[in-house]
Amino acid sequence: MSGASSKLNKQQVKHDLHGEEVGRRGSFYCDFCNTKMSIEEPVMYDIARIHDMAHLELLVDLPDGWSLDAARCQNCEVEGITPETDGWEEAVVILSVNESNGVLSVDAHSLTVVDYSPGEEGECPPPVQAAFLSRQGVSMSRWGFLKSVIETNEVDVRPLQVYRDMLEELEGETD
Repeated sequence: MSGASSKLNKQQVKHDLHGEEVGRRGSFYCDFCNTKMSIEEPVMYDIARIHDMAHLELLVDLPDGWSLDAARCQNCEVEGITPETDGWEEAVVILSVNESNGVLSVDAHSLTVVDYSPGEEGECPPPVQAAFLSRQGVSMSRWGFLKSVIETNEVDVRPLQVYRDMLEELEGETD
């Protein structure tokens, strides 16, 4: 876990996430590889909160507080946030999902933080066109999310290849 994790206000995270509805029509899937997931065991999630993304705030309506960003199956789990994105507070957490009357929702009472990145650290966000954001969501402006999309997507389209090249360059700088 990052040394910065002590800066994370877990109570605020729990407050923001507890009770949030998840899944699709009573089923729960990994947001990266689309594998159906069981809710019998706690689930790894990427969560995020805007720290300072003024240019993004001009393009899309951003949520207030912490948001569930992406559920991860066991094959897509990560040990930490890499690379971190400046302007986003990011965390990888493990939490429970409950079902009630066919509705799945987060139970954040026993939330465990795997890693945390403060919003003023990390790499400059990836350049993402507004049309791409509106189709794919604001998560595409976070390097960790984008990296997982690239690693789980076999499609070889130009935008993804450009991001693959940028990630290789970033990872080369940190070696």
